[in-house]
Amino acid sequence: MYTYGTIVRTIVCIVALNGIAFAQTAPIDFEAGGNGADWTWAVFENDTNPALEIVSNPDASGINTSSTVAKFTALQSGNPWAGTESQHGADIGTFTLDESNCTVKIMVHKSTISDVGIKFATATGASTGEIKVANTLVNQWEELVFDFSGKIGQVESTDIDQIIIFPDFDVAGRTGDNIIYFDNITFSEKIATTTGPTVPASTPTAAANDVISLFSNAYTNVPVDTWSAVWDNADIADVQIAGDDVKKYSNLVFAGVEFTSQTIDASGMTHFHMDIWTPDPTDDPAAFRVKLVDFGADGAYGGGDDVEHELAFTASNTPGFASEIWVSLDIPLTSFTGLVTREHLAQMVILGDLKTVYVDNVYFWRGATEAVPTVAAPAPTAAADDVVSLFSNAYTNVSVDTWSAVWDQADLTEIQIEGDDVKKYSNLVFAGVEFTSQPIDATDMTHFHMDIWTPGPTDDPASIRIKLVDFGADGAFGGGDDVEHELAFTASTTPALVPETWIALDMPLVDFTGLVTRGNIAQMVISSDPNTVYIDNVYFYKESSTAVEDIPAGMVAGYALGQNYPNPFNPTTSIRFQLPAAEHVTLTVFNAIGQPVATLVDRELTAGTHDVTFDAAGLPSGTYTYVLSSGSYTSVKRMMLVK
Repeated sequence: MYTYGTIVRTIVCIVALNGIAFAQTAPIDFEAGGNGADWTWAVFENDTNPALEIVSNPDASGINTSSTVAKFTALQSGNPWAGTESQHGADIGTFTLDESNCTVKIMVHKSTISDVGIKFATATGASTGEIKVANTLVNQWEELVFDFSGKIGQVESTDIDQIIIFPDFDVAGRTGDNIIYFDNITFSEKIATTTGPTVPASTPTAAANDVISLFSNAYTNVPVDTWSAVWDNADIADVQIAGDDVKKYSNLVFAGVEFTSQTIDASGMTHFHMDIWTPDPTDDPAAFRVKLVDFGADGAYGGGDDVEHELAFTASNTPGFASEIWVSLDIPLTSFTGLVTREHLAQMVILGDLKTVYVDNVYFWRGATEAVPTVAAPAPTAAADDVVSLFSNAYTNVSVDTWSAVWDQADLTEIQIEGDDVKKYSNLVFAGVEFTSQPIDATDMTHFHMDIWTPGPTDDPASIRIKLVDFGADGAFGGGDDVEHELAFTASTTPALVPETWIALDMPLVDFTGLVTRGNIAQMVISSDPNTVYIDNVYFYKESSTAVEDIPAGMVAGYALGQNYPNPFNPTTSIRFQLPAAEHVTLTVFNAIGQPVATLVDRELTAGTHDVTFDAAGLPSGTYTYVLSSGSYTSVKRMMLVK
């Protein structure tokens, strides 16, 4: 059976001190000139009661960089409830617990796992009673959070003038003397009650004959032994949202879903699907992870033929991972690269940094086989003397250091189509092509060419983007003389982005307006959604004086305003539009109540396609409207900012 012995549950509890009434002294940081270091701390129930010490921080490399901290020695011969307390009527002052200060946090550094307790007392001896939270890490700093909001309004929570701390509350008894460091005790507002979704996830549309469902009201589900195995670290509840059955995981560290009694043969499936909803923050580096495990032909975990793979999803992945919206994870099974067999799937593990997750529509499904090109790209016709080729069977190619840099996010495969060499990018987000050892001098070139083929989809807002980077005379990225520019191609541009067709991108170098120097071009970046792209015939060329005049690449047939990308976004997004002629243009962003919040363009622009970046770093989450006006043309679209 799969276990997560190395994963330790991070417990988030909340200790709240009532409304500072208002002589409370905080934070308690044990720093010189701060609070706590010069207080009168009494130690109790600790055999010989060694004093609380103020010492140098034993580990300033983690989350706590304070200079000094408190050191408590919990003796083996002391009581489990041994602790230390501040002096009545001084030190922390007098205050009352309310919603403004009912969240109390403390940082601890311990060599053992045990409860930490905190309580408060009044001058008359009344006590809130301790709330205990166990640390989950050893030999490193960890912040524990306690919730005393349930104590608000009680007599014991009024006119508090003492804090009591139990650093090592272990009723099982200690096996030796334990040293505990603690620091940075803070008081903050009551943590909002976790909210849940008010609408269900979208109803699946895959045909029932193409689905193996573990959990969905839309299908007949296969047997699942448990949605929360005995070895996992999570709480589960079955809930309904607008009549739809949903699994709710709370206090989630890792949850084990087992279907060992009737393993699943997913060898004929192409995708794994799950809808998730979380109220928790999803900003990077927060991640939600899914692991699938195949037990092999013997049907037993640890039998020697097990295989597994885990994938992580973050705010910067596709799909856009965000809180308080349903997110559909439609994962190609080929992305689970370690899952080399899929005939005896018996276990799924969900884990990550999200403590509350709603789950629905968990199933494997079979989609159409992804299309592949069956004919090669057209052979180039430019004269070899006018070409600097990076990749083409038609020319002698210059040296390229890599077609998939270590920093990129793509898988590269070298294939042949009708005997022609082609590069295939899959799982493509962005691919780095580097030729830094021999930069290209394209000063005399007029165009950059690339043939692309994609199975799609290519409907807006899908795009393929090409960036060229000149490292400058020093030949080093970041040397101060770098220049770059990126062009984007969509279903609305010329040439149009269409699926299952070789598309010739003939890009005049003058369109790379930011590429003001071209003597040391050392890098190309290909960014794309769709995520599978075949490329061929990548080269710079000089247009011959006898060549027929091309239609300018920027020429367009009419007005168009594209959907921003990405959407939802945080905090920047790109808005693309096209103009059939040079005109004065305004592009304005409005909030949900119709107030203008940003004017992105208010000037004359040339005919062609234009990209504008909208930075909403200073705006709150919500739905915004952007309006393009040019002459008699007006177009309006919506976008969502999710922070």
